[in-house]
Amino acid sequence: MSGLNKFENIFEEGKAEIDRLSAPDDLEKRLRSALANRRVPRRPLQQWKLRTAVALIAFSLIAYNYDALAYYGKQFLGYDQIMNGTLKQLNELGKGQLISKSYTFKNGFILTLDGVMLDSNQLLLFSTLKDPAGKVDQGDMMPRMTIKGLIGEYMENNSTGQIGADKTEIKSVTSFAPPKFFEKKLTLTVSMIEKGTMDNGNIPFTLDRNTAMGYTLKKDINQTFDVDGSKIHINSILSSPTKTVIDGSVMNILELAEAKLSGEERLAHISLDSFDLRLYANDKELTKQGGGMGTSLQGIIFNEDYDALPTDLQKLEIKLVSLGTDHQVNQSYTLKPGSDNPALSILGQTIEIKKVYPSEGDTCITLSSEDGVVLTKVYLLIDGRRVSLNNTQDDHYDKIAEGKSGKIIHTRTLHFPGTGQTLELDVQRMTYVKTYNEVVNIPVK
Repeated sequence: MSGLNKFENIFEEGKAEIDRLSAPDDLEKRLRSALANRRVPRRPLQQWKLRTAVALIAFSLIAYNYDALAYYGKQFLGYDQIMNGTLKQLNELGKGQLISKSYTFKNGFILTLDGVMLDSNQLLLFSTLKDPAGKVDQGDMMPRMTIKGLIGEYMENNSTGQIGADKTEIKSVTSFAPPKFFEKKLTLTVSMIEKGTMDNGNIPFTLDRNTAMGYTLKKDINQTFDVDGSKIHINSILSSPTKTVIDGSVMNILELAEAKLSGEERLAHISLDSFDLRLYANDKELTKQGGGMGTSLQGIIFNEDYDALPTDLQKLEIKLVSLGTDHQVNQSYTLKPGSDNPALSILGQTIEIKKVYPSEGDTCITLSSEDGVVLTKVYLLIDGRRVSLNNTQDDHYDKIAEGKSGKIIHTRTLHFPGTGQTLELDVQRMTYVKTYNEVVNIPVK
């Protein structure tokens, strides 16, 4: 029963009790006699009753809504449009630390650190950039941010923002690596460049680790996808309330050294655009949030970020859907001027030769292939003389309907310096995307 309902019941019971009271028959006569002999100052009884009733009702309403007021006071307001579903839920639960500290730049812009949200995977920083003149949409006005701790410095990983309707403010959610466990007193350093002048400012704040969230799943996986000579190591998975991160490597440092010593040039050239790794929880694909790739002592390392895992997790799978890698070709193909050239079949991939023609002293070859097929090392033999590729122009992509999904066709024109009578396309290396659909099951118990 709510506090307001309790108040109403007490009020009704008291009223019923008063209604049941009855006065003695001679009470009126005795009261009139007493009043005749004694003057009593009149009091504003009705006004006092009204004030008391209003105070009681107000007290009841405040008591009833106290938890709700505190609940909404912990939320970050105005960020609904730039939060994903997971962050919205966490914000509605009040999972964050309010800070509300500001720095004013020399140009009048004001950056306010509204608050932070911390778990095992990241520190999310909620900030508002304001300009009363309404110029936040002119140029790249977002300041650069770093967070400094006792001994560490944390750079921003990515940021999502939205300009307000009146163009006087931008609200942003920026991700940083989580500070070390001992970090408590931190400083947000903000930098803005305007007209060639750098303006730096600091916003110190104390991290309240009582508001921090940990992780929901942490496992070493140590399994490998071995596909066409490329080894994709899945090292670990860490899921927290804000996101799930898969860490892995394409080649470890020993494999890289071995490939270089053997003269093998392919070295698993992989780009994130052609690396399709998906995460399924309870047979439902989780939304991908981003990722990164680099080189370290561990070799070529990568991380793939996804949405948080469901609370009722029963099944977890990692699927390598497709992968684009560089392959040795070392073959030459005879071409002739004009548009009557047969398609080339290279390592099972089809290259359509649309046209071969001279242009301003260059030999131009217009060709098309499925998106992801790239001639990464190619020359042209002109009358027996090998020349390097000058540039690639006129790139465009066309979607071709095929079944339910269709495919993307990439058309471009290769420019080689010089012209001649006999032409041979010398393809040394080629990158293409291949579908695998291999799955690794992750125990969840």
